[in-house]
Amino acid sequence: MICKQSRNFSAALFFSFNSLRRASFRSKTNPKAQTTLPNRVPKSTSYTNPLAGGDRRTILSAIPSPSAPSDSTAASIVSLLSEPSDIPLDLDFQLQNFKNKLTSDIVLRILRNYKQLGRSRTLEFFSWAGFQLEFRFDDAVVEYMTDFLGRRKLFDDLKWLLKTAASRRGGVSTRSVAISIRFLGRQGRIMEALALFEGMELEFFCRPDNLVFNNILYVLCRKDPHEDSMDAALLIFRQMGQPDEFSYSNILIGLSRFGRFEIATQIFHEMSRAHLIPTRTAANILIKQFCESGGKRNLVEKVRVTSFRNPFEILVPCVRAESSIESAVELFWAIFELNLVPSGHVINSLITELSHLQKFEEAFEILKMVGDRKLRCGDKSYMIVIQELCKICRADEASGLFEKMLSVGFKPKVAGYNSLIQMFCSLRHVEEAKKYFDLMKKKRCEPDHATYYLLINAYSEVRSWEAAYEMVMEMMDMGWNPNFDLCRVLGGILRENGRNDLVLKMERNMEIQLLHGDCKAGRVDAAYEKLKGMLSKGFYPPIYVKDAFEKAFRKAGKWKIASQILSEMDQFAIQKND
Repeated sequence: MICKQSRNFSAALFFSFNSLRRASFRSKTNPKAQTTLPNRVPKSTSYTNPLAGGDRRTILSAIPSPSAPSDSTAASIVSLLSEPSDIPLDLDFQLQNFKNKLTSDIVLRILRNYKQLGRSRTLEFFSWAGFQLEFRFDDAVVEYMTDFLGRRKLFDDLKWLLKTAASRRGGVSTRSVAISIRFLGRQGRIMEALALFEGMELEFFCRPDNLVFNNILYVLCRKDPHEDSMDAALLIFRQMGQPDEFSYSNILIGLSRFGRFEIATQIFHEMSRAHLIPTRTAANILIKQFCESGGKRNLVEKVRVTSFRNPFEILVPCVRAESSIESAVELFWAIFELNLVPSGHVINSLITELSHLQKFEEAFEILKMVGDRKLRCGDKSYMIVIQELCKICRADEASGLFEKMLSVGFKPKVAGYNSLIQMFCSLRHVEEAKKYFDLMKKKRCEPDHATYYLLINAYSEVRSWEAAYEMVMEMMDMGWNPNFDLCRVLGGILRENGRNDLVLKMERNMEIQLLHGDCKAGRVDAAYEKLKGMLSKGFYPPIYVKDAFEKAFRKAGKWKIASQILSEMDQFAIQKND
């Protein structure tokens, strides 16, 4: 009995002096160490990790709020410990009047003022109080210090604290072990967390509950980059008597992450039979991984033929891609029936893969659900399907879906309008494409340069020079210049119809736009040559371009050169007027 007590106090001494040594060293090397502590209550593992399980309200009610100590004893001790001093405090002397008044509740109230005390004083007081109470603290104190040490990565001290508390009290709470597992896993110390879980009954005299199980499953399924951890996670999962939704969600995330979809599907159906709903994170990861496994990149695969003398490879359709996407759709609707809607990103990933595989019927069903619920992802969801329909020129379905999108209340982006315009232009239905161009301006969706390129090209191909010229001039009014090939084709059509005046006007506007762009960008040399060439052709720039030219040369410090060519331009204007 005496030997056992001496071992326990040796452990406590080791914990005390090791903590103080580290705290004093860190305070010397980092003077800001005492002022950079987080201004928040150290949390229990069940509500800092959403997959760890437990009821947050229950845990919060078990730990007092971080207010000033209402007890006079705690307030007096905090006041004494907060006094600035360059020499170490003699706590036995300073706190000798409070030795008989110490309780776990008072110790916890003092510890929760760690920001006022500083890390070194907090650890020093805890060690002193531990010797006074022979480390027979309540669970709340042990849990608080476990969290305190874990946040500061003092894992050796954390282990000695658990061992000392277990030996003096006959065991520790499962929450203390769960907190330790969480912090070990957060730092990637997976094997230590697993060893702590496996030895908790022998060393700390407590049986794991769902809180501990959920934390170790979280560590193995979310933090460990090796697939071998999934085997250990499955064994631990099967040891649980009554897994909750967090247990199932953790294991589903791990299985999905490592591509073990058959087991993941079985566990999901097992979870449904138990009337449990997975977390939204688990549902999102499960569906997303199914989609990625059957994505467009896997539509074909290489198969090596070895029955011939010279083996060769052939490309064959990948059956796994279709089966994976079908499983993803089934899971999606099964999760939806549980009144759980996956995230918009996951819904769009599923719709994208269905559209790539041209499974539009399934995509339309999901779009109907998106429209009925008016989800935020609806704009992008509809446009994904519309763009895929436009690629294969299914005009009626694309137009009908676009009208449905407008009727539901979603607002298409420029890319959606451009897809429809490009499809109708490729089908030589230019007037239909022009209807969508007018519609996008009516809906206050400003066209971009690609929209004008598509329509100008289409009008040029059908030799509708009036409409093409009108679109070019409107495009230049918007500040965009058509490329050289487009102007060459349109200029040829205009000359064929005897409209050389329109060709000159188009060229003049293009020169003005290029000159204005050079002035705004500060390319004064290019602007000078451009203006010189315009004057030689008889083009006189408007006032706003002249002002931009003057401003650019003044900013570049080359006003003499600018004034010379501007005077020539004024003389040219006078001669033109005469």
